[in-house]
Amino acid sequence: VYAPTGFVNQAQLAGAVNHAIGQLNPHEVAHAAYRIGTDSTGVASIFFRITLQDWAVTESTITEISARVARTLFEEMRPIENWGLHPYFNFRSVSEQRNRPDPDWV
Repeated sequence: VYAPTGFVNQAQLAGAVNHAIGQLNPHEVAHAAYRIGTDSTGVASIFFRITLQDWAVTESTITEISARVARTLFEEMRPIENWGLHPYFNFRSVSEQRNRPDPDWV
């Protein structure tokens, strides 16, 4: 069951997200942000934007680190069960953000 974003207590959600982000390893994660909206099918969703340290975005590390970050956020927040929000996770590196700045990632 998904809850429309208008029914999500934004302050409580922000607290839960900030707590979950606090569980991430700062050696791996430079920054994390989120927004609430609907996905392409109209389902209420939470879109995480995670900026990883450059060393973490190599061919040999990206799969394991991005999976661990997504799992940590998912397990800490339980976005579907607790908030009725379908989670999406997007990753980029510090260098990518520096070379192609996107204010939505800050």
